[in-house]
Amino acid sequence: MRATNQQALISTVFEAAERATDRLTHLVPDLDRDRAEYAVASVLLDEAWVSQR
Repeated sequence: MRATNQQALISTVFEAAERATDRLTHLVPDLDRDRAEYAVASVLLDEAWVSQR
C-alpha cells in the first residue's frame, strides 16, 4: 500500500512540475525544460517528504 501512495505522489508531483515548466517556458523561452522540470519536481518531493515527517 505504501508503494502505491509513493507512486501516486511521484506521479502527481511530476504532473505539477510539467505544468509549472510549461508556464515558465512562456516567460523564459530558452529555459532548459528537462532541468527545470526536474528541479521543480525535486523541490515538491522534498517538501512532501518534510511535511510527512
